[in-house]
Amino acid sequence: MKKVLLVILCIFWMGFIFYNSSNIGEVSEERSHRVLNDIKNKYHQVKKEEKIVVNNSKISNEKPVQSNIVDNESLNKREENLNIILRKNAHAFEYLVLAMIVTAALFSFNIKGKSALIYIMFVCLFYAVTDEFHQVFVPGRASLVSDVLIDFAGSLIGMLIYYLSYYKFFKRNQVY
Repeated sequence: MKKVLLVILCIFWMGFIFYNSSNIGEVSEERSHRVLNDIKNKYHQVKKEEKIVVNNSKISNEKPVQSNIVDNESLNKREENLNIILRKNAHAFEYLVLAMIVTAALFSFNIKGKSALIYIMFVCLFYAVTDEFHQVFVPGRASLVSDVLIDFAGSLIGMLIYYLSYYKFFKRNQVY
């Protein structure tokens, strides 16, 4: 039963990645900007509420308003850079999770070691390449080799996390 659930979870996650890639450019961009704005709002809320306690007295760490004005162009450029970073990290995270699920599925079939590594890397790299190919046909999206590399890097990190966790916690508790 565990094997079947892991395979279903793997297919579900691949479907989730496909769904995200199927969103037209405007929708995808809007979604990432919304997430970025939520993060910024939460950050400003925490900074506003943050107080420094010195000698049992509360002192606000808010800085005085500066008189120099920052132009909108540099703020927009900064926000776009943050948006790109957020989007690339989301790509890597999707494939980190995919690699962990694929690894768990293979381990449940007792496929471990070097052969498992090869299968995991093949599945994740193949899916990253087909995902980018798919984006060629989605309006407002582009296919980039750099995205494949980011996806694959996320996969490698996911594999590493799974392997380290498995051999540190699971194998340590087994008695031979």
